[in-house]
Amino acid sequence: MISRTARWLAIAGATLYCLGVVGLAALWSFAPSAHWSIALSNIFAAGFFLPLLLLVPAALLLRSRWMYLVTASSFVVFLALFGARFVPRAGPAMAGGTTLRVVTFNQLFYSTHMDDQLAAIRAQHADLVALQELAPPVAEAMQRDLKTIYPYQILSPSNSAAGIGLLSRYPLEPADGMDGAQGQWAILRVAGQKITVANVHLHFSGISRIHSQRFGSLSYFRMYDTSGRLRQTDALRQAARNVSGGLIMMGDFNTGDREPGYAVLASELHDAFGETGTGFGFTFPNHKRMGPITIPVPLVRIDYVWTRGSVVPVAAHVNCDDGGSDHCMVVADLRIEHPQSESSSSLD
Repeated sequence: MISRTARWLAIAGATLYCLGVVGLAALWSFAPSAHWSIALSNIFAAGFFLPLLLLVPAALLLRSRWMYLVTASSFVVFLALFGARFVPRAGPAMAGGTTLRVVTFNQLFYSTHMDDQLAAIRAQHADLVALQELAPPVAEAMQRDLKTIYPYQILSPSNSAAGIGLLSRYPLEPADGMDGAQGQWAILRVAGQKITVANVHLHFSGISRIHSQRFGSLSYFRMYDTSGRLRQTDALRQAARNVSGGLIMMGDFNTGDREPGYAVLASELHDAFGETGTGFGFTFPNHKRMGPITIPVPLVRIDYVWTRGSVVPVAAHVNCDDGGSDHCMVVADLRIEHPQSESSSSLD
């Protein structure tokens, strides 16, 4: 039998949690930029509802009306913020057009699981693969082992996170990038069209930490500034506007889907997973260790497939069986609509 003290403590704790999460939800919804700490917590908003996994059975065990009310209130807030993500969605019906499967994959440049990563890429049966953090040994293996599957390869490996590359079953040729917009730009020739492809890896910046004066080994956050990535995403939006015909923009954007940079891109482009996937679609970190702690599941969505023009998303999912990388793959099925007359890209 549960003691009165334990019962009181459980109800008090649940009440404090409910008040806290409702207050945070209000700040996330109505004043997300009021303070850097609000913006930072907003990225991990879904994680703040994990205590519901304990509160629900606790409410059933205690059989307290107040506990029921507190738990239900928190759950309603969760549904208001994230419920739509769990409603089954699907892209437009495949009536005509050409299907194209694309994959974006940040490989983690110091990963030693090269064979597993190549196997993971083969398993997707993709037509176009965008790679970030492409290391020289992996690029060499792709040229040697994947040339039959992907005869068109544009690879720029690096021993740092700057490596990048594209693999394609269809003719692919390099193209000049747009002014101010980062990424690897190319022209994909498929279905009688020239589709502009942008492989993007935005720089992650904005978090500042400081070491405690009293506890020298302890550091803590003192700032979170998204203005740098916001400028990068705005440049990509402007570049997208200047592309005529179809556009596929994919990669590691280092921007959560609750951040301002996401809204900038979503104002001009179709988010393949956001429009056709189900669930959170988190891609990072994938079984990442932070000191002695292993994070068992990804916590944020920062890898995307975006489309525009004659390229329309039909389905998308996240694959975390990716051979040792700290990112999950995003796999998207796209439809290239056949225009009345052949479209051409401004990057010709």
